[in-house]
Amino acid sequence: MSEVASIKSTGSANRARWGNHLEFLLACIGLAVGTGNVWRFPYLAQKNGGGAFLVPYTIMLLVEGLPLFYMELALGQRLQKGSIKIWGDIKPYLKGIGFAQVIVSFSMCVYYPIVMTWCLYYFYLSFSKTLPWTECDETRADFECCDQDRSKYFWYISTLNATTSIEENGGFLVPIVVCWTIGWIATYACLFKGPESTGKAAYFTATFPYVILLALFCRGVSLEGAWLGIKVFFTPDFTRLIDPNVWMDAAGQIFFSLSVGFGALVCFGSYNPVKNNCSRDAVIISLINCGTSVFAGIVVYSILGYRQIKTGIEVTKAEGGPGLAFVAYTTAVAEMPLPQLWSAAFFAMMVLLAINSEFGTVEACVTPLRDFRFTSGLRREVLCLLLCCLMYLVGLPMCCRNGLYVFNLWDNYSVTLPLLCVGFMECLGIVWCYGMERFCADVQYMTGGRPHWYWQICWKYVSPILIFVVLASSCIKKMITPETYSSFVGCVEHPISDTVPGTLNWSRNIPFPWWGQFIAAVMVITPVIFIPIFIFVNRSAPWKPIPYLPEMIDEGLVVEQVDWQEEFKNCIRRVKRKEGDKSTVVENPTINEYSGTNNAVTNV
Repeated sequence: MSEVASIKSTGSANRARWGNHLEFLLACIGLAVGTGNVWRFPYLAQKNGGGAFLVPYTIMLLVEGLPLFYMELALGQRLQKGSIKIWGDIKPYLKGIGFAQVIVSFSMCVYYPIVMTWCLYYFYLSFSKTLPWTECDETRADFECCDQDRSKYFWYISTLNATTSIEENGGFLVPIVVCWTIGWIATYACLFKGPESTGKAAYFTATFPYVILLALFCRGVSLEGAWLGIKVFFTPDFTRLIDPNVWMDAAGQIFFSLSVGFGALVCFGSYNPVKNNCSRDAVIISLINCGTSVFAGIVVYSILGYRQIKTGIEVTKAEGGPGLAFVAYTTAVAEMPLPQLWSAAFFAMMVLLAINSEFGTVEACVTPLRDFRFTSGLRREVLCLLLCCLMYLVGLPMCCRNGLYVFNLWDNYSVTLPLLCVGFMECLGIVWCYGMERFCADVQYMTGGRPHWYWQICWKYVSPILIFVVLASSCIKKMITPETYSSFVGCVEHPISDTVPGTLNWSRNIPFPWWGQFIAAVMVITPVIFIPIFIFVNRSAPWKPIPYLPEMIDEGLVVEQVDWQEEFKNCIRRVKRKEGDKSTVVENPTINEYSGTNNAVTNV
């Protein structure tokens, strides 16, 4: 194949590329596999019928998660642009979908790093001579509370120093602010060069968590009582399958676990050459993600079974989310031999899982912005720095004493409903606006095979209908259920406030204040509102149809796969011809010298 001439900066031939196909796979795995696989999926499985939960989970994977994952990878690979430009090229009135994806990704990037921050802090504490959550100060007035549950006491009192309400700020927590800063510096270091840095970082950040998880598995299943936890995790209760909430939980977990709808998969796919088997990639990555969830569940519940033997706390009493990692797991690890080692290993894994998902989602904001002319003059490093600083400042309030409640507010409202709206509109946009026949022809050209009828049925009917049902059910549930959050109030003997009595489980559900509910509504409406706005404003906008792939390749608008080894040899021959009869030695040549952003070639 002849080289494609360089085109304007917004074109695909000058687009940054993955160093090789493995970097792409690892980056996508790192994006999809996050802390939710460790602390959310196991909790949902145990809560929704144990092994029976795998039935709706698998069904939702096949009819909702995989089809959308495949669609987004193919869409980015086909058009080789960020999400905003892609939807604007398909139809000008669909550009609002791209803006919605960027805003949802921005929201995710604001609050998700606090998880990494807490894990970083616990990782640091794991190197203490004695794990701090294993001791109680007998001189304190609330010693009796600490002695009841030392891990919970350390989490709420020593780490968060939590207030009793989201309305009580309480000031910044210096150790948390320091860890928050370190986390953002690490995130910037992983993504400031784009695929060049993200792909290289993924070699470590996407693989090492599996090394740690395997070590934890070997240790966990060898512990006394491990079978108790694994039995709870897998024992099926098929009567739960008639509960629609179980199916909603399965659909929601699949949707968010695979990171569909954020635009990150579109961005990652756009760094691939046109000729790449994205259908195979989608299946591999999705199965690895879901397999990791089940494997992590075995690890977590084997350790919780050990906790039951040692402390008497039943496995079924485990909480979901942060409570599973910072209370249940820390209680169990305190009873294990070499507790510092297993604590450090677990929280190192959680940090790496969090940072993987974080820099992938930040990329979903950076890539679309770089496709605009007003940012074309900014170096990528500068744009990344500006975005990271903005996200750092917006999320900083979560480092205050009421930060856990602010985190819950963002987690419950800023992503869930908007992401479902985006997923629904994606299906409609591809099938009914871009055209199913056209999309299938594109996929056939890219992968060498036409999408199976199963994918077409899911894209056209099953996935959008299912997403709409889940979206409508979620909206109805939020409308009829009071908007509350779990507030820490302390134990019965020593409540942390004179005005709020303590409880047996140290918390009580209280309603969000009016301004909290207003912020929640703004979080939901802000990204979604761009979709109808652009439909109305651009309904009659002039539009140039997207050329077919062979035509775009001939014009150098997209990059087709070439053999980088052959291209390397051609470069050597050109050098030798230029030097005449002289022998030219190229020392330590790198792949990217010959297939980087200045040439229209990409190694895979």
